[in-house]
Amino acid sequence: MVVCRFAPSPTGRLHIGGARTALFNWAWARHNQGKFLLRIEDTDRQRSLPEHEKAIIEAMDWLGLDRDGEIIRQSERDKIYQAAIERLMEEGKVYRCYTTPEELDKLRQEQMQRGEKPKYDRRWRDKTAKDWPQGESYCLRFATPVDGDCAIEDAIRGTVSVANKEFDDPVIWRADGSPTYNLAAVVDDGEMGITDVVRGDDHLTNTMRQVHIHEALGQKVPRFAHLPLILGRRLDEKGEPVKLENGEWAYERLSKRNMAVDVNDYRDDGFMREGMVNYLAQLGWTQPGQEIYNPEELITAFDIGKVHKSAARFDLERLLWINQQHLRAMPVEQVADQVAELKASPEAIAIGLEKARTLKELRSELFWLQPPAAIEPTLQGHLGEANRAAFLDLVEKLKELPDFKPDAIKQVIKACCSEHGLKFPKLGMPLRVSLTGRDKSPDVAVVASILGQEACRERLDNVLNGLT
Repeated sequence: MVVCRFAPSPTGRLHIGGARTALFNWAWARHNQGKFLLRIEDTDRQRSLPEHEKAIIEAMDWLGLDRDGEIIRQSERDKIYQAAIERLMEEGKVYRCYTTPEELDKLRQEQMQRGEKPKYDRRWRDKTAKDWPQGESYCLRFATPVDGDCAIEDAIRGTVSVANKEFDDPVIWRADGSPTYNLAAVVDDGEMGITDVVRGDDHLTNTMRQVHIHEALGQKVPRFAHLPLILGRRLDEKGEPVKLENGEWAYERLSKRNMAVDVNDYRDDGFMREGMVNYLAQLGWTQPGQEIYNPEELITAFDIGKVHKSAARFDLERLLWINQQHLRAMPVEQVADQVAELKASPEAIAIGLEKARTLKELRSELFWLQPPAAIEPTLQGHLGEANRAAFLDLVEKLKELPDFKPDAIKQVIKACCSEHGLKFPKLGMPLRVSLTGRDKSPDVAVVASILGQEACRERLDNVLNGLT
């Protein structure tokens, strides 16, 4: 059985990159009828915040990434890590290191001056108990093999091999008695039965270190799949996108500055769950011949081995377009439920969906459902001595119109224009402003019909009272 996990750290909220990682793990587990587990990696007690964990879970729930079993928190698993480190100590696979931070800084500077790659020089690796200074604090380092290679068969990148001599001995147990990320993650993956680890390729170095620790603990090494980076448009100091000399957009690693914001912000901005999942899946993976699909179709088609090796590019316009397709495909009645506070009729929703790409934009497009306020300045630009009498005549005729439908409303406007020798905009525009408060709106006759004769009468009376 395929068992995947998503293991966020609650030192921040769930951003686009993390959401894609969670989605790919979920999709791969569901595609294989396996399990998808959630592990909160909160060993950094100072930076891990409950509100961040809550936001991460909310985002995952909104995306529909249902999990199996209870949430696992590393902060509740100290005894498991303690047992693992004691075992490694008994087997001589870790050693005490008394090197101070000052000594490490000096070592790093000297190596960099010689043009060498900075890494720990294993100065305490072969020391014995007689060499240990009494009363001084120490950490525990993992004794990484120095001969041979460390190799994995990555589901996306293929064979990845690194000579063991390139690694140093990482700290896996801090001086304060807590496990580091690499030990805790390995112990958890083994204890949870994780078979497939899908994560960003910035973890590749960690992966190699963790393979060594898996083997030292006698655990089966999971299959790995390292996702390519997500790039966003490079922005200048004013926040404007930068173009290259060839006229194409410049890209850089996605960050908070260029759209790597909290996934919940997209939800609050009116994006649909289906649209966001659809787009996230395409950040590195595509289904040939298909652009729009729902989560169920994604589960059926998804193959971790077909994820692209090259970096994905985040494109807000494409996200908006995909979201619009899902919004338009949703039954009008369901869309109306999403904006229930507007009390919009199916006819009004249909008009709003002609331009809206998100629920937020839909609310904006349906501004005319609410009575306008402070319309006098706008109305003054469209109503003067030349058309005032005709407008008052139109208002009275609309109040008495027996068939308050778009065609009948247009005919009344045209008739009044003909009677007073005016062109359609001379009456249509002040009517639009009176009903909506703006000089740009959907077809004024359609708007009036949807609002209904009683609401129109009330709005027009308010305008007339203001004129007198």
